[in-house]
Amino acid sequence: MALKIYGRRSSANVQKVVWICCEGGLKFETENLGGKYGGNESDEFKSMNPNGRIPVLKDNDFILYESNSIIKYLTRQYKIFDLGNIKKEALINQWIDWSSYTLGAPCSVLTAHSVSLPSELRNTDKVIESKVEIRQLLKILNYQLLINDYVVGKEFTLADIPAGCWINRCKKLDVDMSDFNGIIKWLERLNNRTAFKFAVVSAPMPPN
Repeated sequence: MALKIYGRRSSANVQKVVWICCEGGLKFETENLGGKYGGNESDEFKSMNPNGRIPVLKDNDFILYESNSIIKYLTRQYKIFDLGNIKKEALINQWIDWSSYTLGAPCSVLTAHSVSLPSELRNTDKVIESKVEIRQLLKILNYQLLINDYVVGKEFTLADIPAGCWINRCKKLDVDMSDFNGIIKWLERLNNRTAFKFAVVSAPMPPN
């Protein structure tokens, strides 16, 4: 097996892929690309992903991009989790998409205007607005986690990975979660997972 992940560890989308590899005990290597490292606009990289975006996975001679597709592929290919019946799998996919896009959009704006952009391009109003939007969305996630130990049911699934990456980012960027007890308890459970601590908690913040 020769797994290689292209993309900087500070990217939440790259963290998803590193996390699932660690959960499965898979051996892999990484190559820093994108952000301050550049390289994602090169002809070589675009031959793997014509969009020029990270992450990209190379599994021997198989190449795949889009982080959600990658984590689903790895789960099936290496039998990391039992996805359950078709309805449970549909719910997992629902929350993967919600966390990646609905929650991920304002989280990306918050990241950009807090740490990623050069200081002269940052807009404090956008930081405030994105935090307000994020907190509204966290009410939805918090309710889910008040009735479940994890995002979908009583066991850790793929649905927890995109959400965990973005919630960790929000925590580091001082989004107030003090009144979201479901999320707080869930984060405590995630912090008991070595894979989460390695792939997400210990990862550098953008643009590193």
